[in-house]
Amino acid sequence: MVRIKQARPSKLIYNLMCGISGFINFSKNLSKQDLEKFGLKMSQSLHKRGPDSFGVWSDENNGISLSHRRLSIIDLSVKSNQPMISSNRRYVLVYNGEVYNYLEIRKKLEDLDVRFKTTSDTEVILESVSKLGLEKTIKEINGMFAFAIWDKNEKKLFLVRDRIGIKPLYWYYNGNYFAFASEIRAFKALPWINFEIDKESLSSYVRLNYIPAPHSIFKKIFKILPGNFIEVDNTKQIKKTSFWSLKKVATIKKSTSSDFNTIKDDLERSISYQMRSDVPLGIFLSGGIDSSLIACIAQSQSNKKINTFTIGFKDSAFNEAKYAKEIAKFIGTSHNEEYFEFSDLNNLIEKMGEVYDEPFADSSQLPTLLLSQITKKKVKVALSGDGGDELFGGYYRYFLAEKYKKWIFDQPEIFKILLSKIIHLMPLAFWKVVGNFLPSKFGGKQFGDKLYKLSNLIDNIDETVFHKRIVSNINEPRDLVNSNKEKQFSLFDKELESLFPNIISRMQFIDTLSYLPDDLLTKVDRASMYCSLEVRVPFLDHKLVENAWNLPFEQKIKKNEGKIILKKILKNYLPKQLFDRPKMGFGIPLSNLIAKSLNKRIDYFINSSEFKNQNLFDLNQYKIRWDEHSSGKRNWQFLIWNFFVFQLWYENWNKSKV
Repeated sequence: MVRIKQARPSKLIYNLMCGISGFINFSKNLSKQDLEKFGLKMSQSLHKRGPDSFGVWSDENNGISLSHRRLSIIDLSVKSNQPMISSNRRYVLVYNGEVYNYLEIRKKLEDLDVRFKTTSDTEVILESVSKLGLEKTIKEINGMFAFAIWDKNEKKLFLVRDRIGIKPLYWYYNGNYFAFASEIRAFKALPWINFEIDKESLSSYVRLNYIPAPHSIFKKIFKILPGNFIEVDNTKQIKKTSFWSLKKVATIKKSTSSDFNTIKDDLERSISYQMRSDVPLGIFLSGGIDSSLIACIAQSQSNKKINTFTIGFKDSAFNEAKYAKEIAKFIGTSHNEEYFEFSDLNNLIEKMGEVYDEPFADSSQLPTLLLSQITKKKVKVALSGDGGDELFGGYYRYFLAEKYKKWIFDQPEIFKILLSKIIHLMPLAFWKVVGNFLPSKFGGKQFGDKLYKLSNLIDNIDETVFHKRIVSNINEPRDLVNSNKEKQFSLFDKELESLFPNIISRMQFIDTLSYLPDDLLTKVDRASMYCSLEVRVPFLDHKLVENAWNLPFEQKIKKNEGKIILKKILKNYLPKQLFDRPKMGFGIPLSNLIAKSLNKRIDYFINSSEFKNQNLFDLNQYKIRWDEHSSGKRNWQFLIWNFFVFQLWYENWNKSKV
């Protein structure tokens, strides 16, 4: 058994937060030198997730190697470096994340005569597992986490991912080797892994802009589902266990409903927990409901001015910075803002293939990276408002669904057929002219595209298919991908209609289960990690999530207005005029970016014979849509951005080395 000396990398390296990795060689035919070598290479591939230290632990007799990169947030001493071995020498842990209630758990363990050598949350997890067992520990901890723990006595490896999926964790198995890592890129260090793109997953990416768990872009590489752990033993048995289920939380009603005070108390407790840090901490402040509420509560709990961070664009249609500035001034934070030209986004685009280790095409990834960069200049930890929309009904599509339900699903079939035919009877140019004479919220340049999407929605009476289409770039990705299949996900199962008769609740459930962890949290994790910044999400405290689902529907959404209860809480801190305005979102002028900056490269990607050799896409179908978009006939901006980002990722993946 060998433990490589903990080391501190060069200060010249520009890196990020914690990353974990490791593997088991079941045949046990690797030397200790090979175990160390491959473990170290995996660790180096994740150097951006942890610049403060790295370490590798291996056991030749059991063919296992565990590695870790560290970004120090709590207990900055070398005693807290990982991999960490329990005081009874039975367990070895590598861990990425933060346990916010670690002080409370530590106190309980001390009452049971457990003694600690550090002040870190890492040791609290390790000694809790030693004293109470894994499952009791998981149920006790409150936080964001992904960790691997090796039981020397039982010869078992356990991989655990937090309840909501805030922290990433991938795994691979081929019969002879099992491997895991915070990011897929770490698997490139292992020569026995063959990376074959899964075309069914690619179809899902084309539809949604991300690949839903448990799948990844590659065959045999999977994401551990949120609220799950995997157990691997030396007989190659892999057992999956769910320790927390959103479906149970959302469908099993408590004897009493949550109320205003429950949610307010939960949020205040969550923010208090998540402000625990031994390094400077700040807040992402957009000026919207969610981030404003977090900033207000956090500042009220602090005796010092907290740093808030905002980015702005000079195009008013995409700029909320002025609202954030007014709110920061009112509550007394130390506000930091930077304004950018949209041309500044061009410098970031080339980094997308490096930042995201899977194809990922949510265009707000660009401003998220900008925000992370300016925030890291002053702090090492930031609080974010992610999760508020899913839990409390903030998305416009929720109200759209309710409106369409009345206008579409409740209408006679003949009416829907005629309406769809009328829409397609007239050319798109005609509808664009009509749109110019309508109020802006109905018309505008995209009126024709909106009608065409409407026609795709009304030609079915199935609410499940309706939701699937409303979140899709295209109805049938198989038309664009060289695959006859698309991954079948439980996201759009008919069973959900009986569990959630209310279409909005069903959409909230699916968004919380998939869109939140696989899009929003992935976006923030990778962008912030690229800047050595840890981002915490107070709305996703699991107790707050549970109570939010137990909240009466009318306290979330009422008369086409969402986040009713959050606005009610916010009124305790801010005058209504500072936050009562339409939701803007974190967007960019994607169509302009494509037309002015990316058009030549996109044209090359679509028309060059080089890309036909990928044998992944039907480039003729993309060419049709690219020509329609370039001529102004249709607006395919999201589908084109999706294709472009994939090519950036593909180029970077094939040229990058560990």
